[in-house]
Amino acid sequence: MKLKHALGLEGGEAVAFVGAGGKTNTMFELAAELAPPVLLSTTTHLGAWQANLADQHHVIKSVEELIKINLNNVKTALLTGSISPDQRLSSVDPAILEAVHKHCQTHGFSLLIEADGARQRPLKAPAAYEPVIPAWVDQVVVMAGLGGLGKPLDMESVHRPEIFAQLAGLELGEEIRAAHLAQVLGSPFGGLKGIPDGASRILFLNQ
Repeated sequence: MKLKHALGLEGGEAVAFVGAGGKTNTMFELAAELAPPVLLSTTTHLGAWQANLADQHHVIKSVEELIKINLNNVKTALLTGSISPDQRLSSVDPAILEAVHKHCQTHGFSLLIEADGARQRPLKAPAAYEPVIPAWVDQVVVMAGLGGLGKPLDMESVHRPEIFAQLAGLELGEEIRAAHLAQVLGSPFGGLKGIPDGASRILFLNQ
């Protein structure tokens, strides 16, 4: 089954990805299945190397720059802010991202957004300031990597293990089991954190 069918997408939706376990790769795999052009962005950060996953990468700082982008014969276009000294691509200004959304609505483009970070760990728990999910998204895909099950709760298997421990009722170093992951994913301070009321919610168990 294709990702777009599993997620119930018809094309033209705004979808945010949160959690851990392969968000960026999944987002780009989905983009490859949707009708072009597909716009991708982030409300947090992306590694600079990840720009190579898109056909085009544009640093946009104004709505005018957005309008000038030529998307003819383009499959995927990544829109971000500038690159930082530590080789991370910053987020687009929220007002500009909202303009991107309206542009996509007008033209029937799909918009995929990475809305938090996980430092390439299979599991995570959100900090107080994340995820950053725009209120207007149609769907939120909450991801978790099953490769983290059976592993000790530490910084190698979980991004922000201290918060994960609190939500799961675990001690650092203890084995992560499915029931612990389910408790974190079902928590309003965990997997359900920050999801807009009007957005559909999809749990994506990866790896």
